Order: sequence, then structure tokens, then C-alpha cells
Amino acid sequence: MLASTGAIGPLLVPLLLFLGFSSDIARGTTLVSESLMTLVSIIGYKKARNIDKRVTLAFVPGAVTVALGANASFRFPELFMKLTIGMFETIIGTALIYTTVKCVNEQPSKTVGSSTNMIKLMLVTILAGFAKGFFGMGWGPLGVGSFVLLGIDSRIVVGSSLVARLLLDGVGGVTYASMNLVDINAVIALTLAGCATVPLTIKFTSTASEKTLRAVLGWIFTLLGALVIIEAITHIH
Repeated sequence: MLASTGAIGPLLVPLLLFLGFSSDIARGTTLVSESLMTLVSIIGYKKARNIDKRVTLAFVPGAVTVALGANASFRFPELFMKLTIGMFETIIGTALIYTTVKCVNEQPSKTVGSSTNMIKLMLVTILAGFAKGFFGMGWGPLGVGSFVLLGIDSRIVVGSSLVARLLLDGVGGVTYASMNLVDINAVIALTLAGCATVPLTIKFTSTASEKTLRAVLGWIFTLLGALVIIEAITHIH
């Protein structure tokens, strides 16, 4: 259901870890399946007119750093990656909850308001792209969360980010696939399930309030992050 919200990575990566996949396979599988779901999501959001060209352009720099993040992650041991994934998950969950409190009474804009905001957003996406490659997630929470925090309507942000995310997921997915770090069976299952729920997700994001959408995702990610950390610590010995 979260395939269209830009937040599927923080959901799938922890779940795949709980199912016994290594962190490398979990990240690679998530990136590949997410790119396929994005194709379906873009069509739905375009029909809903939730795509703005300037917002989409601001997301593009992140596609450059995703491969750097993926290659950097291979230098660290499995336990370290699980712990950092858990901590990162908790951080982005907390950040989403914070944006709920920060922006709840503000009137969101439908596009980027100034060149200064455009530059700020591009810098954010460079960081978000690296995080996406390194952790297999972070593009939605970091990119979308920051854009919303700067006063842009989350529906426009999500729809616009999907266009750039297609390139980003493709680059990241190819990087992991080239090292045989993708489980094809899991990709097929996740893609079919995700695509089937895209219409429902678009409808939910179009009708749910800004506060509800961010709060629900924030609490889910915070809980999953805590569970990943606990699971990693219990297997240290």
C-alpha cells in the first residue's frame, strides 16, 4: 500500500531482514521491486494531476549519488549495516512525526516558491539519494519529508518524486543486481503485491489529511527501526 507514497523502502527493508534475508539482498531486492512499482504509480499520479515539473527537477540530483551510496555500503560488515539501518529507520520515523507537529497548521504550496528553495531542495536530494543507495531506503522520508517541511503539499511532492525515483531506483537496482544481490522471487512477489495496492494508496493520499499521513508513516518507521535494532543486538552473541 505504501508503494505510491515514496515510503516503501523503510517498510520492506526491515521486513526482509526479519524474514532472514541479508542486509545486502534486502536492499537490492527492495530497490529493484520499487522501480517496477514506480512505473505503475507514476501513471496513477499523473492522472490525479499530482505532478509538478519544478518539484520533479529538484529531485533529479539524488539519482547521481545513489550508486555512490550503494558501493559505500559494501565496505561494512553485516551486523554494522543492520544496526545502522535500524537507527536510520528510527531517525526518519521521528523526523516524519516532527513534520506533523511543525507543519500541521501551515497552508502547503503546490510548487517550489523560489530559486533559493530550489537549491535547498536539490541539496537535500543529493543526501537522500546517497542514503537510498546505502540503506536501501531514505528517498521518501528524507526527500519528501524535507520538501513538506519547506511548505510544499505532500501530494505534489510524492507524485513528483516518483518520476525522479524511477531513475534512482533503476541505478541502485542495477548496482546491486550486478553483484547478484537481488532475490528474483522476492522481487516478483513484492512487485505484484505493491502494484495491486497502488490505486488504493493514491486514493488514500488524496483524501487523508497531511497530519494523518505523516503521523502514521512516522510511527510505523520508528517501531520498525526499534525492532531491527533489537533483532540485531540479540544476534551479536
